[in-house]
Amino acid sequence: MTQPENIKGANARLNETEYLKLASSVVVAASVGGPVPVDPDVADAMGAFDEEALSLDDALDSHLDGEDPTAFEEILGNG
Repeated sequence: MTQPENIKGANARLNETEYLKLASSVVVAASVGGPVPVDPDVADAMGAFDEEALSLDDALDSHLDGEDPTAFEEILGNG
């Protein structure tokens, strides 16, 4: 069984897994001060996912879940 060649210096190489692991740790360290742009491949390796935004109607509905938006006006006698 041969041992993998240990290359040092300017000829050192990272495989994709090592690169993504290293890049992920750099993103974590850089994001301490706030949001940072991240390469999509690195974000994917970190477990990021796409999420669709709510439509305006869905957002308003979720804000008023279980409440009648006109109920307050009826109490004041405006409804």
